[in-house]
Amino acid sequence: MAKNDGVGNEGGGWSGFSSLLYADASDPDMRYLSQFSAFDPYLALTANGRKVAVAPHHEYGRMRSESAFDEVLCLPDIEEEVSRRLQLAEGRKPSKSQIIRHLSDIYEIKEFIVGSRFPAGLYDEMQKAGLKVRIENNGGLFPERLCKSAEEIKAIRRANRASTAGFRLVAQTLADSEIRKGILYHEGRVLTSERLRDKIQHACLDAGASAFHTIAAVGDQVCDNHCLGHGPIRAGEFIVVDIFPQRHEDGYWGDMTRTFLKGRATDAQRHLMKTVRKAHRLALGMIKPGVRLGRVHEAVEQFFAEEGYESNSAQPEPRGFYHALGHGVGLEIHEEPVMRKSSTIKFCEGMVMAVEPGLYYKGLGGVRIEDVVHLIPGGNKKISSSSYAWEIR
Repeated sequence: MAKNDGVGNEGGGWSGFSSLLYADASDPDMRYLSQFSAFDPYLALTANGRKVAVAPHHEYGRMRSESAFDEVLCLPDIEEEVSRRLQLAEGRKPSKSQIIRHLSDIYEIKEFIVGSRFPAGLYDEMQKAGLKVRIENNGGLFPERLCKSAEEIKAIRRANRASTAGFRLVAQTLADSEIRKGILYHEGRVLTSERLRDKIQHACLDAGASAFHTIAAVGDQVCDNHCLGHGPIRAGEFIVVDIFPQRHEDGYWGDMTRTFLKGRATDAQRHLMKTVRKAHRLALGMIKPGVRLGRVHEAVEQFFAEEGYESNSAQPEPRGFYHALGHGVGLEIHEEPVMRKSSTIKFCEGMVMAVEPGLYYKGLGGVRIEDVVHLIPGGNKKISSSSYAWEIR
């Protein structure tokens, strides 16, 4: 991917502030800043509109050639400079806070800004060393992550192709399964949620992504929104499959949900599915730049109520439509903004949103349909694609 020009503080300008990170590639802010996959944590910062990394010796060459950093410093060299400057005893390495102090002098940094995932121990060490550091919780360390670049959208689209591969396999597996005394059998063995999940994982791996926590829940399990699913899959019950794989190459996520049923659905099940599909189309039709996120959630909530589907979010057993209508997707599976009723944020061009209306009732089961869209002038465009066929005989 191309470098994110202007990543940093004050809109890419400079006023003595620096975003500081100490993390590996599992941290989405570090992945965003570096566009590099590192297995060990390292220091990185922004300074004067430039992105700077302090690379461990074993990552130095690769980071210089593969990352989006403007400047890559070699950690052993920096440690030697700090040791000489502080006249440390031979063989004694400087602490991370001493290295950060050294960097603050080199780059004339007055204050460091860290994200909520920054190591608490290092934050405390920096404060004790007299370094000025504050935690940025309002909008995150890089608020520009809210709106995606064209290359990021391509990456999310590729991640959703892995989801699509998983759904193709699910549909084929259910079609090939036979029903024996109400239980599904595939290739001579009972088809369980666990087996289906393993098959999905293999399909996603073949597509260059990992889907470790796929939901394949059946019947009343669906009513527990994040239940992964367990045990035999039964005929005539809803099967909610939520596949959210992360790409190995760049760390971006996909997120799609489809609901299936093997056998013959009842009238009540067909009506539930029809209603959620209508809500899904309603939401997609409303999402465009300038519209308040909460307004779309409210419209879906009102539609469900008008269709006679009661909702109650009270714990421990919520029912109906009780979760947010959607959320951002990118280097995290659940990013800001969240499409909930109380949201006052307005959609803007470049946002990438998962849209997932659902209804859940014990005894009937549940239906959820989810697609990912990105905001374009005047509307939105789907960047996920999979069949909505659900009743498989």
